[in-house]
Amino acid sequence: MEGIVRKVFIVAVGILLFFVSIAGAGVWTRIRGFTLKEVKPDAVYALDVIGENVRVYEFTTRTEPKAKCVVIFSEQKPKVPVMQCWPLH
Repeated sequence: MEGIVRKVFIVAVGILLFFVSIAGAGVWTRIRGFTLKEVKPDAVYALDVIGENVRVYEFTTRTEPKAKCVVIFSEQKPKVPVMQCWPLH
């Protein structure tokens, strides 16, 4: 009986370690978003800003009303992206 408990414990720890490792690697996000359509940005570029890692993504919305959006990501704290959209006529 003691051998069975030990095997169950080892399996449980292995399963726990597996889920902890995929949670940190963004795999869980990919699994949850598996059915979502991926949108490719219209343009991606970096801004030449001293001491900052600023990345810019431009995209056009797929639903009405159509809009052009720009999302800016920075390494500066707080690491919160900034998004601005303008309607297309």
